[in-house]
Amino acid sequence: MLDSRYDVVIVGSGPAGAAAAHALRGQGLKSVIVEKATLPRYKMCSGILFPRAKKLIADAFGPLPKQVLSEPACVYGNRANLTLGGPIADAPFSIFDADPSLDKDGVSVKRAELDHWLCRESGSPIVDGCSFDDLSRDGEDLVLEFRRDGKTLETRARYLVGADGTRSSVRRSLSRDFEQKLRIIPNYEEWYVGEIDLEPGWLYMFFDERVTGYFATVFHKDGHIIAATGGRKGEPVRDCFGRFTAYLEKQHGLVIEQTVNRTGCGVHDMAATDNFFPGQQNVLLAGEAGGFNRCGEGITSALLTGRAAGESILHAAQSGGSASEPYAAAVADETEACKLVNQTVESAVGLNPFTRD
Repeated sequence: MLDSRYDVVIVGSGPAGAAAAHALRGQGLKSVIVEKATLPRYKMCSGILFPRAKKLIADAFGPLPKQVLSEPACVYGNRANLTLGGPIADAPFSIFDADPSLDKDGVSVKRAELDHWLCRESGSPIVDGCSFDDLSRDGEDLVLEFRRDGKTLETRARYLVGADGTRSSVRRSLSRDFEQKLRIIPNYEEWYVGEIDLEPGWLYMFFDERVTGYFATVFHKDGHIIAATGGRKGEPVRDCFGRFTAYLEKQHGLVIEQTVNRTGCGVHDMAATDNFFPGQQNVLLAGEAGGFNRCGEGITSALLTGRAAGESILHAAQSGGSASEPYAAAVADETEACKLVNQTVESAVGLNPFTRD
């Protein structure tokens, strides 16, 4: 249950929320992570840690436990197809982050287990099954409303971190007008038991407009083949998905023996349109909530901006100033990194997946 007062409330139990909590650990501030779902919870995601994300986790949280890893664990990079029937080209992770100190390979993880482990390792208490509803201000206090088991709960905090993803409730509470300007791209995936003639250990990306209004992917995880695509304006995403799987059956020998999972989600266009929203005053938005995403790879941005949020709150608590000013400075490099990766993809592919019609 929520206490009546905290120094810091973190909404969202993904890597951004965990990184914010970890940065606050042992610094004398009372914090809590609040998650609307019951943990551990599934999130639609490839679950591939790019080399930068892998290093950030190792440095802050330690080695990944065995139960977090998927099979095959090693991911060599991306393989991209621009036109159906055309070649599939290798695109190593170094294209997106050329730091020579990083490993060249990524690692595949189970997102539900990864996120839950990160939050537990952060040292912060966790309250799950509790959804953020609204905020108001009373002097220097943030008055926060949550819903749990049909009841309204209220707590107060000095600082709030919104790390609650693409459709951030915290962001919406700051500016409903901002929400109306966002483009949300529907995505859909299915998990199969079956066969396909695409080599495991790679994230396959398809950009042809006949099968996606965003980009489509195929990857292997824990004995399953996972196919996903994004929709376009004016067309149900499952229509795009049907054409994509028909293509995979014809061109890559996809045989579906059993469908074991179907999931959908939305992604926004904030980073692609340089429309970042880091927050206001002592309310900070980290990860996808603030628009931080490296053209579809969000875990790196989440870890970096979540950590920056926690460190900025510590700075503000010591100085007596607003947390938003040090946070804006702290996330400037990641803002530029997100823009650069979007530009790199657009230059290589000839379009930006987030802004195509």
